[in-house]
Amino acid sequence: MSKSPKISSFSIIVAFICVALVGLAFLPMLPVKLSPSRNLPKLTVSYTMPGNPARVIEAEITSSLEAMLARISGIREIRSKSANGSGSVTLEFDKHTNIDAARFEASTIVRQLWPELPEGVSYPVIEMSRPDEKDSYPFISYTLNAPASFIYIQQYAEEHIKPRLTGLAGIYKIDVRGATPMEWQLVYDSRQLDLLDITLQDIIQAIQTYYTQEFLGLVTTGHKEPGEKQEWIRLVLLPGEKSDLFDSSQITVTNKADKLIRLDQLLKVSRQEETPQSYYRINGLNFIYISIRAEETANQLQVASHIRQEIEEIRQNLPPGYELHVGYDATRYIREELEKIYFRSALTVIILLLFVLLITRSLRYLLLILISLLINLATAIILYYLLKLEMQLYSLAGITISLSLIIDNTIVMIEHMRIRQNCNAFLPVLTATLTTAGALMIIFFLDEKLRINLQDFAAVVIINLLVSLLIALFLVPALIEKIGLYSRKTKKRKVKRSFSKRIAVYFTRFYEKQIVFLSNWKKTACLLLILLFGLPVFMLPDKIEVEDKQLPPAPTIW
Repeated sequence: MSKSPKISSFSIIVAFICVALVGLAFLPMLPVKLSPSRNLPKLTVSYTMPGNPARVIEAEITSSLEAMLARISGIREIRSKSANGSGSVTLEFDKHTNIDAARFEASTIVRQLWPELPEGVSYPVIEMSRPDEKDSYPFISYTLNAPASFIYIQQYAEEHIKPRLTGLAGIYKIDVRGATPMEWQLVYDSRQLDLLDITLQDIIQAIQTYYTQEFLGLVTTGHKEPGEKQEWIRLVLLPGEKSDLFDSSQITVTNKADKLIRLDQLLKVSRQEETPQSYYRINGLNFIYISIRAEETANQLQVASHIRQEIEEIRQNLPPGYELHVGYDATRYIREELEKIYFRSALTVIILLLFVLLITRSLRYLLLILISLLINLATAIILYYLLKLEMQLYSLAGITISLSLIIDNTIVMIEHMRIRQNCNAFLPVLTATLTTAGALMIIFFLDEKLRINLQDFAAVVIINLLVSLLIALFLVPALIEKIGLYSRKTKKRKVKRSFSKRIAVYFTRFYEKQIVFLSNWKKTACLLLILLFGLPVFMLPDKIEVEDKQLPPAPTIW
């Protein structure tokens, strides 16, 4: 490596500043969340059996279903729960499992086991979650209160509030719930059914048959070449009409004489609000929930800020008596945690820079380290965005930890450039940095549950360290040349060297005395070290209970 780079120092500095500005432009695009959103694929099979205790549910249903579902390949863990009147079995798979094929196997097992289950149990329902599925929990929700019925409040939210919020960028889904659902009421004449020889079960069976949506299975498309991904097509038997459009004239009922009769000739159909099972009020007013879910790649802080602005405009146009309040806001906790992390990171940088200033007593030295650190972090943001890393608690902690390692690489390169005036220190810095990055690579080989939470942490630290190598190799020499840290007077250098040598001698003498003292008082030193770490007194029990053992009866002497 030559003493002076082939490219001018000014060009190198300008190039790194341009890259840093691009990184700052990517900063608002990074997804900010409270915790990692990645998860493993899983299936949940749930069922109900009202009026039965948990012991019966476990013995009659859960144990049999769990044993049969355990045959599915790719299962990492099986968890089951049996409660009074209900139960569930959760299957967690590894990341290589085809979740559609696993669901088909589970539905086949449930269909085969269904005739053997006891009477009164509902047909098991299978719920599926994919690893790339959107966040299933709302990050912000509102309550809409009004002196009106639930159905009118929900209708107003669906027509006036939901469309305005749906148009905002970063929103995945908006759920409006809380009102009593509408239902179709069917009124029939029992005497007419008796004359036509039709039972109520025949009518129910005809309606269920018309609106049933059956899952027939999965089939592959074409021939699978080596290395190609297997493609599946879902076969579904669709109902005749949409379930929210009940047309009784399209449904026919067969009586005992095999005669077809239209349902509208037997029933009077009307749509009305379902009878409420419970009532909830806030300050004496009815209310409904508006739950908002964000996209996986969205910055929840920015999305929440846009939602608040839109909500403020909506509040100004609400009808008299309508009130819109925040029910839950996860971004408040995210903001609080981010403020703590920002404060700790800033405090870490300030302490490190103060140490540098105290030892070097040079503002130019301090300015060089500060510029290198800022450009390093700004450049790393580009890689965060390209690699689709999430900014959550683990990754932000990785940024904080990597700050000291970045400054170490910069200091080593600066000191070598000042003393030797060449870049030969880059190879030791490269070796040390790759060793640290290699140690962090172990996280990517951990169990999948642990790796999902820690992989962003490891990726952030590795990216920061690799970018620091480029900074140390190209930017630091260019900054040293422009700032002028090479120019030092010989006398001052000698004075500083003699002062540093003096400090080294004093420290060596003090260290020698400490070793001699500890070698003469080994037992006392060991005892002090034990007391310094502390004794686990808290693990001692509060009291020792002694069981009263009854003595055997005395033998009878005749």
